[in-house]
Amino acid sequence: MILKFENDPLDSEHSGGHYYHVCQGRIQNTELSIPPPDQPYECPDCGIDLETEDFLLAQQRGWS
Repeated sequence: MILKFENDPLDSEHSGGHYYHVCQGRIQNTELSIPPPDQPYECPDCGIDLETEDFLLAQQRGWS
């Protein structure tokens, strides 16, 4: 698991919820936004690249 998606119970069907990176087994407190397709988010601690597809997959599954 590298991303956690939390759906806010007050969110409408058009809102995106909240994304958090799971780094080395710990959920980070900093919320992430979906990066542009050509600029993945790189974690400074573990070095993993999180791309747009990873965020969309996490939203579908809740975890990715």
